[in-house]
Amino acid sequence: MIREWIAVAVGGLIGTLIRHSMASLFALAGPLWLPLSTLLVNLVGCFAIGYLAQWSLAQQMQNHWWVIGLRAGVLGGLTTFSAFGLDIIRLWQTERAEAAIGLASAHIVLGLAAVILGMQIARS
Repeated sequence: MIREWIAVAVGGLIGTLIRHSMASLFALAGPLWLPLSTLLVNLVGCFAIGYLAQWSLAQQMQNHWWVIGLRAGVLGGLTTFSAFGLDIIRLWQTERAEAAIGLASAHIVLGLAAVILGMQIARS
């Protein structure tokens, strides 16, 4: 168990450094480019978690410490959108389309509402 924790911690460090580096590089091109860095890391993270999930399942290694370090650490540090995407697809694949759509909608609507609420509270 300690290996998983270390792998997640080190992976998180790597993922957050990659995300920050991408944001810094895109910021050099100007503030209008910054949202594209978020889109890029989200797309890369979603692709990577999809590949990792399928590969580790085929290899029967989905609970191996370094797979957990990559999934929760590197990809979690890079973007939580990848975990969101995987959760939605897993629900969809179990023929629970209504639950998948509901969860996706809740993430988007409640997430945006939480951002607005946080901003309003900070203003007051």
